[in-house]
Amino acid sequence: MEIIKHCHIEKDLRTLRRFPAAPESLEAWERLFCLKGLNETPGIEQCPGFGNFKIYKARVVPLRENVGKSKGYRLIFKILDGDIYEILVFSRHGIYKTEGELLQIIKERL
Repeated sequence: MEIIKHCHIEKDLRTLRRFPAAPESLEAWERLFCLKGLNETPGIEQCPGFGNFKIYKARVVPLRENVGKSKGYRLIFKILDGDIYEILVFSRHGIYKTEGELLQIIKERL
């Protein structure tokens, strides 16, 4: 299994720099996802409305914070080919004002 990151993920991480462990939370989720896979990793749902693209959203528990997945990070990824996944967006709950704004960013990064 291979996970690649979209070129704008670094921008997402800079936006999240006020939170204590955003890069570490992302790395921990990647390790868990590589071990468990798509079907066994908790907190993953498919996003409808993207045509032929297989887009999924995942909830990531923030490390070093006393909050759960619902107030944590959001990760959007797509399946490129078989066991190759691309992370498109890494954000925090509440960073984007509307769901439509987040969907627009996803469409731009496809």
